[in-house]
Amino acid sequence: MSHPTLELKRAYLALRRAVEQTVKQFDVTGAQFDVLQFLLHGDGMEHRELQRRLSVTSPTLTNILDGMVKEGHVVRHADPHDGRVKRLYLGQAARKLVSSQAFCDAGDALVAKMFQGFTEKERLEFLRALSRIESNLDGG
Repeated sequence: MSHPTLELKRAYLALRRAVEQTVKQFDVTGAQFDVLQFLLHGDGMEHRELQRRLSVTSPTLTNILDGMVKEGHVVRHADPHDGRVKRLYLGQAARKLVSSQAFCDAGDALVAKMFQGFTEKERLEFLRALSRIESNLDGG
């Protein structure tokens, strides 16, 4: 058995490959999918907060977002209370995409494949363990 950090990294990389494969049929990259996921669950997020959650540099996120804005997937608006702060919202193209049956089915199929052979109890335990790892490593 190898080191736990290597095993987690290998699983993460396998997930990234599977996500890329799944979303390419929708003309979306894995990085763009990550943005869509965060905004789907937190529309109006600050650019800086999304950058933190994705663990990317500001120029990297700006590059991803520029393409998404051009495609109508993301809309940028200045915060009404502080014009220096940019808030990000799902655009109409993204709303249409993420609510489509094909997109939802593809996501469901990916999750089903990821948890193939897991019982519901094992799945919940795994998700709790991931949450604990994150909390431990982030100092919480």
